[in-house]
Amino acid sequence: MKTLKTCKVGLLFQVKRFFRYSVIMVFLLLWNPNLLAHCDRENGPVAIAAKEALKTENIDRILIWVGEEEEQELREKFQQSLQVFKEGGGAAELAEKYFMETAVRLHRAAEGMPFEGLKPASPNPPDIEAAEKALETGNFEPVKNLLCSALEEESSKWFEKARTSAENKEKSVAEGREWVNNYVKYIVYIHKLYQAIQAGPPHGVDAH
Repeated sequence: MKTLKTCKVGLLFQVKRFFRYSVIMVFLLLWNPNLLAHCDRENGPVAIAAKEALKTENIDRILIWVGEEEEQELREKFQQSLQVFKEGGGAAELAEKYFMETAVRLHRAAEGMPFEGLKPASPNPPDIEAAEKALETGNFEPVKNLLCSALEEESSKWFEKARTSAENKEKSVAEGREWVNNYVKYIVYIHKLYQAIQAGPPHGVDAH
């Protein structure tokens, strides 16, 4: 009996650990490309790299953010912008803004994504802030906790709605429709999560 109990505890631990890391993978892979537009902001990593490239006169700072197909245009725009940037004052500000927009546009092109203009600086959403900080500190634990908590909360919400409404689905057409609505949302949510795991990342900067 003691051995069976020990096995059950061990199995439960393994299941929980599997679910925890499955949650992490889902959130890393399931994203809307439009939500990744933090690279479009003036305080995003691409725009910051563009400014550093001008200030240091080192194009490599920004060149890494585009692919080979965009490299030639970026080099040309860098030289044009750098000449104006060196004049200082208002000219430098205009050159900096122009080059940031160019760099972000070409970065988005390398990702295969549309460019909708350079967005004003704004704070990172909590998930991106946590992901960026994890890279700085080398500690991924806060990211895991954030993702696990978010997915467990959201998936449990749709599960409970579907399960609870099922109890009354045969009482009336209205309650039956409420169950159908909750059932469909629950199944679609779980299905989309699973599809995201199978699909992999939707885009990235291709060097070739």
